[in-house]
Amino acid sequence: MEHTTTAVAASAVATPVWLPWLYSASETAAVVAPILGVIWLLVQITSKSIETVQKIRDRDE
Repeated sequence: MEHTTTAVAASAVATPVWLPWLYSASETAAVVAPILGVIWLLVQITSKSIETVQKIRDRDE
């Protein structure tokens, strides 16, 4: 328990050092996450469409 408390206290003291980086990372994530989400959805839609077309072709043969 002491180690955890010490770590939390040390990070609280160091907050001014890493807080700007954390804010910057958060801003970047807020911009990048939706873009990556759209790309991932497009990959999933494309993959499912190709799979469906292949099943239809295999069934028709």
